[in-house]
Amino acid sequence: MTLAAIAEKDFQDAVRSRGMIALVALFSLLVAVFAFVIRPTGQGEQFATELLLRFFVRPFLVTTLVPLVAVVIGYNAVSGERESGSLKLLLSLPHSRADVVFGKVVGRGAALSVAVFVGFLLPAAVLAVLAQTGGIAAFNVGSYFGFTVFAAVLGVVFVAIAVGCSAAASTQRRALIGGVSIYVLFVLLWGAVTGQFLGAAGGIVDPLPVSTEQVRAFLRVSNPTTGVEILSNAFLGGQLFAGETVNRQISAASMLVFWTVAPPLVGLWKFDADDL
Repeated sequence: MTLAAIAEKDFQDAVRSRGMIALVALFSLLVAVFAFVIRPTGQGEQFATELLLRFFVRPFLVTTLVPLVAVVIGYNAVSGERESGSLKLLLSLPHSRADVVFGKVVGRGAALSVAVFVGFLLPAAVLAVLAQTGGIAAFNVGSYFGFTVFAAVLGVVFVAIAVGCSAAASTQRRALIGGVSIYVLFVLLWGAVTGQFLGAAGGIVDPLPVSTEQVRAFLRVSNPTTGVEILSNAFLGGQLFAGETVNRQISAASMLVFWTVAPPLVGLWKFDADDL
């Protein structure tokens, strides 16, 4: 159970860090301010909650801030200990390199998930008070905390990507550059990059037994931020893994699993080949 031991230690170190506490406080405050200032009103049990989450909270706080925090948490997971020399001591104990990499994914992913849930507690209290006082039409607790699960999932995916970069890199600087580059690609440039790719690869796609639209749909669900968006929208609409978009949802969930597993595996492959 050495993986569990590393995960537990990393989790404890992360949740006790001042940086994590500051990030949770900032995240909670921002969502609470959104909830209080916007105060969407309307009819229907889920109207106010869905409007807040879909159109105000998710575009910035979830798909932009959560992945960034995940990169900050994960980029020095392995490379930081390699630079400090503590990695040699860690590997002198009965821990394999796979235990180190995946233990840090589990520990830091769990820490970020806790941070996301704690960060959504204050906004939940604000929304509940507004619902009681008539400030909003209704507050659907199930939808709100279900959405929080998807926000945590997105964080775990980017933690896995960042830890993979950290395992593959020999220095913290290189790990940070790798993690930030992937963040910029997925969060800021994905639409432009995939659009350019489809434009340049039109002649390649035509002979294949797939249409350009199918390739575009695949590239869309390949982005973890879009995958979480597809699944959270289906959840808020009461059609999670059901309805007309079920195939797209399955594809999105599969890609989220892929991005959680593949980067640490690639990082481990490079890490195993390195002479510390």
